[in-house]
Amino acid sequence: MKFTPGPFVSQLSGSIGGQTFSRNRGGQYARARAIPVTSTTEQALAAKARLATASAAWQGLTNQQRASWLMWAVANPITDALGKSIQLTGQQAYVGNHVRMSIAGAAPLTAPPILPAPLALTVGEQDADIGAGEVELVFAATPLAADEYIWLQAAVTSSAGINYVQNLLKLCAISAAAQASPYSNQTQIENRIGVLVVDTKLTVFASVFSDATGLLSPPIRSSVIVDTT
Repeated sequence: MKFTPGPFVSQLSGSIGGQTFSRNRGGQYARARAIPVTSTTEQALAAKARLATASAAWQGLTNQQRASWLMWAVANPITDALGKSIQLTGQQAYVGNHVRMSIAGAAPLTAPPILPAPLALTVGEQDADIGAGEVELVFAATPLAADEYIWLQAAVTSSAGINYVQNLLKLCAISAAAQASPYSNQTQIENRIGVLVVDTKLTVFASVFSDATGLLSPPIRSSVIVDTT
């Protein structure tokens, strides 16, 4: 364990007990000490391949293109789970955009987007009636623009009282372009996270994705108890 003396302790590095302390561009952080686990699921391997491809593509950019991504990152900080503003590096901004475009099957950008991110949905309500076959997202405005898609993340919990699901979310579906409401998504959700079970809680985060910019709108959240009629 290393630390920098201060009024208490200003910086920590290393492990003590069950906690590991370190620092990155976002500042000091602590996490539970754990032995890394290598995931070999189909989704994990695909994610690693996309990340490797995007990182290699970054190396192929010109110095001017890299500088433009850095300028874009400075002008477009992200917000973390605690509401703190974080500035990405140019490489991080490029790789994230490249990966989203790759997932959506769109051609990655070499220059940063000029247009802003899409507007968020004004309405986004998930239904989950597995008996009537009405597992769908009802949203507005509808239909989406020609270059826009629903980007759907979802999580299932056994208790209705569990509200924090960000650590459980999985990307389940990307709709067709210019999707109209309602968006039926039972097959996509079940293919990714398993068969829906009555009385469990389904939570979805629905964003709008643009294949012109590679950007996502802020998500709109909807939770529903799975039922059958």
